[in-house]
Amino acid sequence: MSRKRLSKKQLKRDKFVQSTFDWAHWAETHRREMIGAAVALVVLAAGFFVYRGVSRGAEEEAARDYLMARQAYFAGNYQLSVSDLQGFVDRHGGSGYVDDALLFLGESQLQAGQPAEAVATLEKLIEEHGDSPLADNAQRLLATAYAQAGQVDRAVEAYRAAIDATPYDELKAQIHASLALLFVSQSRPEDAVAEYQAIIELDPEGAAADEARRELAELTVQPIGGARESSAATASDVAAGATPPDSATP
Repeated sequence: MSRKRLSKKQLKRDKFVQSTFDWAHWAETHRREMIGAAVALVVLAAGFFVYRGVSRGAEEEAARDYLMARQAYFAGNYQLSVSDLQGFVDRHGGSGYVDDALLFLGESQLQAGQPAEAVATLEKLIEEHGDSPLADNAQRLLATAYAQAGQVDRAVEAYRAAIDATPYDELKAQIHASLALLFVSQSRPEDAVAEYQAIIELDPEGAAADEARRELAELTVQPIGGARESSAATASDVAAGATPPDSATP
């Protein structure tokens, strides 16, 4: 069976990817963002980004350059963001901002349709900065990059590891949903059903469980003219969390 990548539409539906892009790493990097903002204010006060001395040190220069390098990312210009962040990593690979930069670079590459490059970037982050507080996010994002690059088996393995590693049920549910989307894209509905059932088991009364039931209903609906008499009842049972028979999925 050929390996299929997640489509742009499926990637947008992936709640884990969306949350990672939007806020998950932001909370962890907020301290550095404030440092970067403070450096920017100092630079502006000194006169339109012109330093009056050369004794401020390499780390302060890296902070200033990093602040500038991320502007394209926050503007949604991911092609430019890739170029700017790669340039920062090349110039300041030894600074305290490089783990942040690699994570943003990997995200930008994924958003720009460069999954193979994103895989390489995120693997580098994990290998060289495994003690970074951003390493867990990088591991989870790497699973998505593997999926986008068509490395399905590695993606599944990475998603499974991420589920086992996180103590938070909300995040577990997001990763289960990401894995379910991957299975749907690979025409593996039985495996997708198992992931949605796992979401329901985590918090049967939660919003994620309600969404999982809706997805299960779509996965288990029978085509008109090809359904057995019990198909409607089967779909309802599955949506409620029951295990479907093999014949309930295409």
